[in-house]
Amino acid sequence: MGKATMKSFFKSKSQKESNVLTLQASIEIADQEILDFKKLINFLTIYHGQVAIPKFKVAKSKMYLKMLNNFCVKEISNAHLTATLFHSLLELGNKE
Repeated sequence: MGKATMKSFFKSKSQKESNVLTLQASIEIADQEILDFKKLINFLTIYHGQVAIPKFKVAKSKMYLKMLNNFCVKEISNAHLTATLFHSLLELGNKE
């Protein structure tokens, strides 16, 4: 802004120009890093949408179906045990 501060008041003109050049180089490096990070974010977004999320959905649906199958097997086993118990009770009732 062209204003002098206590810090810049005692610097020579060459030091000020050197400082300006250093800051401009830092800004250019930061701009390039921002572009690189934007590319990385875009890549990760595409990767998640096309690879990671579909793979996750498949794994979770397989796990859900396996759990559901185990539940069904357990229910069938319990129903068989119940039927066996009532059949045994009926045989005891018929013997008397």
